[in-house]
Amino acid sequence: MTGSLTALSWQPVVAVPVRNEARRIAALLRALNGQSWGQGAEQVPVVLVLNNCTDGTRTICEAALRDLPRLRAEVIDVDLPAASAHVGTARRMAMDRAAALCTRGPGAVLTTDADAVPDRDWIAATVRALDRGADLVGGKLTGNREEEERLGPAFNARAGAAAAYAAHCDRLAALIDPLDHDPWPRHADHTGGSLAIRTDLYRALGGLPPLPRREDLALVSLARAAGARLVHPLDVRVEVSARLIGRAEGGMADCLKAWMRAESEGRPHLVEAPARVEARLKRRRAVRDLVRLAAPARERAARSLGLDPRTLRDAPEGHAAGWLVERFAPDEPDAEATVPIGEALAAIGGMIATYEGTMRAA
Repeated sequence: MTGSLTALSWQPVVAVPVRNEARRIAALLRALNGQSWGQGAEQVPVVLVLNNCTDGTRTICEAALRDLPRLRAEVIDVDLPAASAHVGTARRMAMDRAAALCTRGPGAVLTTDADAVPDRDWIAATVRALDRGADLVGGKLTGNREEEERLGPAFNARAGAAAAYAAHCDRLAALIDPLDHDPWPRHADHTGGSLAIRTDLYRALGGLPPLPRREDLALVSLARAAGARLVHPLDVRVEVSARLIGRAEGGMADCLKAWMRAESEGRPHLVEAPARVEARLKRRRAVRDLVRLAAPARERAARSLGLDPRTLRDAPEGHAAGWLVERFAPDEPDAEATVPIGEALAAIGGMIATYEGTMRAA
């Protein structure tokens, strides 16, 4: 939906999966209570799903909420079987309930993590992005500086280099496969630490896939395949913890521990090869462009990409490009890391300079 909605015509509801967060949940709740959205007067609806908590998280939540009058919170305790007691199930439950609470006007479900601290303008900036026509909004994640500093200079060097490489990869994406609805400058984060989705789209997709990991990226993929516009505004920001003992397998804490272990063992910091990143982006653009071609040319182009032209007939009318990209040229968040990061930064920097030079000359 584009255009003319005011901030208060949107109904945002915040959905948070929580697992043993007695030490950190109050900071999140205070940040939500202090949101600038609604001129600081509108109540902020929040759904907290406490997933098999054993550390008194509910008691902490109830005590904190007594002093946070802007929050209209539902605290839902669940005792899930071991096989489903993971972040995907809990986030799904929280987002489903949040969507159900959106009963007036256009709604949006905003999800974050229980150890996160959203910026004061997090909701307001997200709503602005929705008002400009976005269907999903990814927020920029930054680490807690005090916690990162305690991990030492070697860790911070790795973290800084990783952030720089991710930014370079996204800049290359903006040059090779530009998207009008998500222009540069932007960031590249769209995970459960800060992700918003229009409620009507969330329902149409059947909700969040309740996976034990990458549940957030799975939802984004479903949405983009359905033609949804995902944006990455620089003013939607959330601070996340730099703790080494996490709650989700394969989450940020596991990544940080892997960096620390590699550093202590003297192993190099490896990332996905820039050439592989470039090849994937070129393929993505070529796949996206298939829908612009007339039938004979489209079939030839499909074959050149290794695709059976008959599969193109399955692409849904109206959002074929997004469907094709998600099926045949998706993101690869777990791509193999093979190149030392210093070498990779130099190589991808050269690629960016070449593409930018070509654009200036055009």
